[in-house]
Amino acid sequence: MQNDSREPPEEAPDASFADILKEFEAAERRAPSGGPRRGTVVGISGDYVLIDYGSKAEGVIPSADLLDRDGKLTVKRGDTFDVAITGRNNEGMVTLSRVAGRRPQDWDTLTRAFENKEIIAGRITATVKGGFTVDVGTRAFLPASRSGARTPAEMEQLVGQEIRCRIIKLDINDEDVVVDRRSVLEEEARQMRQSTWEEAASRLNAGDRVTGVVTRLADFGAFVELQPGVEGLIHVSEMSWTKRVKHPSEVLKEGERVEAVVLKVDLAASRLSLGLRQVLENPWDTIKDRYPSGKIVEGKITRLAKFGAFVEVEEGIEGLVHISDFTNERRIQHPNEIVKPGQVVRAIVLSADPDAKRLKLGMKQLEATPAGQFIEQLSVGDHVTGRVIQVRGDQVTVQLAEGVEGVCRVQETAAGGPASVSGGSLAERLAAAWKGGAKPTEDYHEGQIRSFTIKAIDAAGKRIELVPA
Repeated sequence: MQNDSREPPEEAPDASFADILKEFEAAERRAPSGGPRRGTVVGISGDYVLIDYGSKAEGVIPSADLLDRDGKLTVKRGDTFDVAITGRNNEGMVTLSRVAGRRPQDWDTLTRAFENKEIIAGRITATVKGGFTVDVGTRAFLPASRSGARTPAEMEQLVGQEIRCRIIKLDINDEDVVVDRRSVLEEEARQMRQSTWEEAASRLNAGDRVTGVVTRLADFGAFVELQPGVEGLIHVSEMSWTKRVKHPSEVLKEGERVEAVVLKVDLAASRLSLGLRQVLENPWDTIKDRYPSGKIVEGKITRLAKFGAFVEVEEGIEGLVHISDFTNERRIQHPNEIVKPGQVVRAIVLSADPDAKRLKLGMKQLEATPAGQFIEQLSVGDHVTGRVIQVRGDQVTVQLAEGVEGVCRVQETAAGGPASVSGGSLAERLAAAWKGGAKPTEDYHEGQIRSFTIKAIDAAGKRIELVPA
């Protein structure tokens, strides 16, 4: 017998195993999407969350896809939720995405979702002309204009993502399904803004001080963002105590950080009214302290009117010189006969009214007159002589000089005669005479020449308080 020296043929099982292995790997690489699968978090690393999605199969979801608005991870080991397979990464791991909603499984479910305008889940599988194909349990079309993506780069990133969408067209016979993602995004953004606004507004009260950034200017005011999704309005009328603001750009600019005061919170209308001027002290509150009667001020004429001229005594604070208070020399018909806009003038404060926001000034009161010169030579305690020109009740009016009057209040002498005013200092004697009423009004008659002692002097009004000498 001849020996068969041929090598034995390669065993078929080895070849079959290799083919099977290749086929298995190819099948795994295709990573079929199918429907949603229930996944369980089994591990968390810095960049990925490891998910067991059944039959001891594992995949990963980028940690960045599972963060909340504050950048915190929303899942922990042991959490379960629906996932969908999106492909493989460079390391060969199956990549997953969290299913954001219910995905219909049949045409009846699709029809109900369409009729009820329900939000459903889907996965963008590819780009096509004019948009994307989406797996929503069947193949659907997502127009690019309704995808919510604004740039080609954003559109490219959508492929493989799980989305929430709404069916806007459904034709079962032609198996034609069109979905809309943009309206869902806008609706959810509105809900989030409203929720954020209500939560923030519920903590605000009128009078609270807040800070924010000016986001935009309008003719009527400035919008200020206190936090993402929470804006308030500063109306132009609430920007200054003293300046008439015509446009908010006179006071603020976009991007500027400002401090304001909450004026009103309207939860029903989602409106927040803010004030800028309330942060500062109202200068009119202290106007009487800063501008007492008789104080001499200097300011620029800002505008003229038929009834007088406005003088700016400090930024935003104007006083009025009435047409009758310009000069003693003659009667004028219009302030432009004496002053002009831009001219710097000296005036004296006649009165200040913080409630009405009015400051009354006079110029003629500073003119050198015989009466003014006469008063400048007097002091409290001086003895003067004058002619009685009027007696009314306990008040006696006395002319001391041309244009200068004095007023003496005299009370009836108490029973037992005049009070003693001898002894003590001059001030004590004056007070005793004033209190005791040493001279009854019956002793005063119009035309009499009498002597008095000066108790007080009003240089601006050219009036003097007297007591009997």
